[in-house]
Amino acid sequence: MEFNKLSTEPHFLDKDTEDSLVKYHPVFTEYTVLAEYNLLKEQCKLLQDTYVMPSAKDPLRWFGLIFLRTGFYTGAVFRFHIVIGQNFPHTKMPIPTIMFTPPIFHPKVDPVSGCMETKSAFGKWEIGIHHIWHLILYIKKSFLIIDETNCVNQIAADLYTQHTSEFHKHILESIEECKEHLHDANMFSTDIHYLNFSSYNPNIHGTFRKVILANAKPNSTLKTKPLSWVKPGSLDPFSSERS
Repeated sequence: MEFNKLSTEPHFLDKDTEDSLVKYHPVFTEYTVLAEYNLLKEQCKLLQDTYVMPSAKDPLRWFGLIFLRTGFYTGAVFRFHIVIGQNFPHTKMPIPTIMFTPPIFHPKVDPVSGCMETKSAFGKWEIGIHHIWHLILYIKKSFLIIDETNCVNQIAADLYTQHTSEFHKHILESIEECKEHLHDANMFSTDIHYLNFSSYNPNIHGTFRKVILANAKPNSTLKTKPLSWVKPGSLDPFSSERS
């Protein structure tokens, strides 16, 4: 999960370009953030089950949600923010901050601030090499492959390496806590781009639920059999029993 070796080519800006960046910094920042978001959308398959939206009030703060379906964190729905530095992308900058709210139980996540450790994976943020979607991929992989090195939650790291069952118990508690606070209002929830949830209402959501479940049932009227890789007793590929 190292993102600090994506490229070794240096990136330089001439003096005129640097002067222009300073003068038109706010406009350029907004354009760059939009470009970063467009790059992220191109990675929708790779970043499946993660949802991210820049704030309508502050383009340097992004709201995120991740749904986890495998591994220790199966069934989790975690809310996170990405906070980008004010000078983005004018100069080499610190890595944008990833913050989980509420803090989650993970070796790479500070149990008090909710901030995720990223320096060990990225080194120093390089303009033109690193992108915001790399951060989101790092989040996703961190839940699938637990890395106890360079941790910021030593208790989580020790339990993972020494007491797996206890580690999993704490994770389940963290998952339940996050679900309980999923609908909480906060200083960002009035932002029109904030990823809000409404509580389940059978009068509103029940109809859609029934349709989804009905479509998920196997179709008993289907008469044709699916194709197999190889017909039994034959070397013909993609053949059916009737071929």
